[in-house]
Amino acid sequence: MFPVIYSDEFLEHDNGRFHPERPERLTAIVDAIKAAPWADQIKWQLPTAVETRRVMPLVQQIHSQRYIETVEEIALSNGGRLDADTGISPRSYDVALLAVSAWLDAVDQVLTTNNSAFVLARPPGHHAERQRGMGFCLFSNAAIAAYYALEQSGV
Repeated sequence: MFPVIYSDEFLEHDNGRFHPERPERLTAIVDAIKAAPWADQIKWQLPTAVETRRVMPLVQQIHSQRYIETVEEIALSNGGRLDADTGISPRSYDVALLAVSAWLDAVDQVLTTNNSAFVLARPPGHHAERQRGMGFCLFSNAAIAAYYALEQSGV
């Protein structure tokens, strides 16, 4: 079985109807995987709840506190934009933290089983910098996951 970490909550991040990074991209991927001839080899997993995993200390290792607060404030203010490409909807902050948790779950899977894992999450997380989001990304899930992996015993 191949683990795919996914939650429908990832669909709640909304960049706007005509933005290229939108929920329909993820639903199309999920639908394609479920229709694939190898779909029975997939083990769908929900990401660990953000509160259970304590994601924030890891996010703070990669992003400045001021930037994290800015993302949260924009979400709490009914959404807005970090830049022309990077939107924040009311649920984006919480969904972005859940995406971080999903990436950390994948790291745990890889380190404990020595097998692959796949995360289907949004907002994406590979372009954000320490003090700003960009390229549709709010947090740098890739950097956070790498930092987390390096903190684990035996890595």
